[in-house]
Amino acid sequence: MTAHRLFRFLLAAAVVLAAGGASAGRAGQARVVNCIAAVVNDEIITRTDVEVAEAFGLADVPASAGAESRRPVILEKLIDRKLVLIQVRERSAATPPEAIEAEWKALADRLGPAGIRQRLERFGLSEADLRAILEQGVRYRLTIENRFGRSVSVTLKEIETYYNEIYTPGRAKDGAAVKPLTEVLDAIEAEIKRTKIAAEAALWLETLRDQAEVEIRPDCLK
Repeated sequence: MTAHRLFRFLLAAAVVLAAGGASAGRAGQARVVNCIAAVVNDEIITRTDVEVAEAFGLADVPASAGAESRRPVILEKLIDRKLVLIQVRERSAATPPEAIEAEWKALADRLGPAGIRQRLERFGLSEADLRAILEQGVRYRLTIENRFGRSVSVTLKEIETYYNEIYTPGRAKDGAAVKPLTEVLDAIEAEIKRTKIAAEAALWLETLRDQAEVEIRPDCLK
C-alpha cells in the first residue's frame, strides 16, 4: 500500500471509529467497531458489518457451513458486494424504492418485528441504518441481473436435460409427484438462468478482484 493510500485508509478507519463512538448514546446502545476484517480499495469492512449480516441473514451461506466458517464466507460475500458497488458507483441509477420495501417485507416475514427490533438494539442500529444496508444488497443484485440477465439465454434442450437429469430424479428421491414438463418449464428455465448468471458474475468478480487491492484480516473474525 502506498503512503497516499495508507493515509486514506487510516483516515477512513478513524472516521468509522469516531462514528462508532458517536452512536453510543443512541437508544442506549453502542455500535462497536471491534476490528477491521478487510480493506477493499481503501474502503473497510468491519467485524461489525459481518456480524450484522450474519444476525439478519443477509448473506447466502451454504447450509453445510459450520460455525467457524460462516463468518469468513460472509466476509467474502461482503467483499464481492463492495467490489461491485465501487465499480458502478458513479453510473448506477437510483435504487427502486419498491425493491427496498420488498426486501424489508421479506426480512420482516422471516424474523418478525420483535426479531428485527432485538437485533437493531443489539448493534445500536436504527431502522434507517438497516434499510441502507438492505439497499446495498438490492443494488448489488440488480447490478448483476442487469449486467448479465439480458445476455443469458436458455435453450429447450437445456430445459429438457435439467428436467430428466435433475428435476425428475430429485422429486423421486423425495417421494414427491413428478409434474409434467409443461407445468414446470418456466421454473426450470428460471433456475437454469440463475445458475448461468451466477457463473458469469463469478468470472466478473474474479476480474474485479485481480484489478483491486483487497486485504483480508482473518484474525479479526476469531
